[in-house]
Amino acid sequence: KNIMENKFFTPQSSLIRGIVALVIGLLAIFLPKLTLQTIIIVMGIMLLIGAILFIILAIRSDIKKEKNVLLIQSAINLALGLLFVFFPGPIVSIFVILLGIMLLILGVFSLINLYSFRKIARIPFFALAISVLVIIAGIVLLFNPFETAQAILIFLGIVLIVYAIGEFYSAWMLKKNTSKE
Repeated sequence: KNIMENKFFTPQSSLIRGIVALVIGLLAIFLPKLTLQTIIIVMGIMLLIGAILFIILAIRSDIKKEKNVLLIQSAINLALGLLFVFFPGPIVSIFVILLGIMLLILGVFSLINLYSFRKIARIPFFALAISVLVIIAGIVLLFNPFETAQAILIFLGIVLIVYAIGEFYSAWMLKKNTSKE
């Protein structure tokens, strides 16, 4: 039985998550004076773009399991994107908690992703460290929120760029290992 058939992550979806995280991360670091509300709206737009890309990938996919995963990712991005775009005020008030939860989930997904190709490739310490860093960042944001919005944005930017690097690496590894078969 082919190991890659069991994966719930595709090189394309890892790449899209990485690009979205990188763009948001760079905005947060280099434009920290933007209001949190503006950042929330930009994040919502990026999530909506991601949802559209996941739908396109799902339509183009011939693999039923991959198509289903892409459609689920699309639905999640769509729901979050619409919330972020149309209700930025309330989202800002719970932003740190949501961010902490999102980072925990992303870190866990990243660990699951690494685990899924452990039998076909040695998992480098760097990739494992990124996943653990993202999980720790989520925990820190949940239990010890930063004092200022600017510190949150800069921290978010750094964490998202690190996460994006991990997603780019995952996309590269999955693509490399898929093409070997």
